[in-house]
Amino acid sequence: MSLHEQFNQQFYVRSTWIKLLIPISYLYLCIIVLRNFLYFTGLLEIKKVSVPVIVIGNITVGGTGKTPLLIAITSHFLSIGLKPGIISRGYKSSNKNIREVTNNSKFFDVGDEPFMLKRQLRVPVFVGKKRFSTAELLLKKYPEVDVILSDDGLQHAELARDYEIIVVDQTREFGNKYLLPAGPLREPIKRLDSANAIVANGGMKTYKNSFFMNYNASDSIRSLLGNKYLKINHLKSSRLYAATGIGNPEKFFSLLKDSGLTFDRLIFDDHHNFSNEDFSQCGNAIIIMTEKDSVRCLHLKNKNMWYLPIVAIVDKKLFTDIKNKIGL
Repeated sequence: MSLHEQFNQQFYVRSTWIKLLIPISYLYLCIIVLRNFLYFTGLLEIKKVSVPVIVIGNITVGGTGKTPLLIAITSHFLSIGLKPGIISRGYKSSNKNIREVTNNSKFFDVGDEPFMLKRQLRVPVFVGKKRFSTAELLLKKYPEVDVILSDDGLQHAELARDYEIIVVDQTREFGNKYLLPAGPLREPIKRLDSANAIVANGGMKTYKNSFFMNYNASDSIRSLLGNKYLKINHLKSSRLYAATGIGNPEKFFSLLKDSGLTFDRLIFDDHHNFSNEDFSQCGNAIIIMTEKDSVRCLHLKNKNMWYLPIVAIVDKKLFTDIKNKIGL
C-alpha cells in the first residue's frame, strides 16, 4: 500500500496528528462556499441539456459503491425500454479530450470504470473533464438517448441535474468527519440534505430520503475475458490471492470471506496500473479481483486471473422515486 493510501486510512482511525491539517480544511471549505456562491448568483452558469440528468456521487473520497449502483439503475432503465447514456470524467485516463468509449478502447485512454461500464452495459458511454460538453457530444451522436447518468458527478455543478443520488458506505460512513485534507469529506455532511436520495450501501441506517443497497456475489468467478467460469465451492481448498486496486478493499474481501474462501491479500492503490511484477509472488495460484480491477489486467501474461461478478441489490423504491420525480 502506497503512502497516499496509508494517509487516507488515517481518516478512519483515531489519529491525532492529522488534526494539524484542520486549518487547511477551513481553507478548503472557503473554496467550496465561494464556488457554490458563484453558481447560486449566476456568475458561473449552470447549463442544462435536453434530456433528464441523474447524478450519482458521494461526499467522501474513496469507494462507496457508486459504480455498482449506476449499473443497477442503467440495467433497470434498459429493462423498461428507456435508452440511457453514461458520462464520466475518465479518472486517471491519459487522454484529456472528450471521447466515446468503445469496446476497442484501452482502459488507460478512457479510464477503467468507463471501459468496464461499456463492456457490461453496451450503452453509449462518453468521458471528458467538462460534464456538460461531454453530455452534449453524447446526445449529438446518439439523439435517441432519453436519460443521462453522470458517474461521480456530484461536485461538477456546471451540469444541471434533475435528480441527485449520494452513496454512503455504511461501514466507513464519514470517518473522522473532517473536510479534506484532515478528513475524507469532499463536502460538509449537511450536503446530504439537498440530495434527492441517499443510498445506504451495506446497511439500513435512515437518512432523509434514504434507500438501501447491498451486494450479491456470484457463486462463480469468471476469467478476465469472460469465457470461463470456476465454481467458488470448488476453490475452498485452493491456494488463492485476492488482489485489489479499489478505494475500499474491505468490502471485496468480506464478500470472499462470506463465500467461504481463504486467501492472501494483495492491496494496491485505487486505480492502480497493474504490471506483471505485481503478481510475481503468486506462482500458479488463482488470483481473484473485482471486475473493475480486471480491465486493468487484460494485457498481463498471467492467465490465472479471475474476477468475482457482483450485483447491487437496490431498493426498488429508488427506481420508482426517480421515475416519478423526473417524469420518465
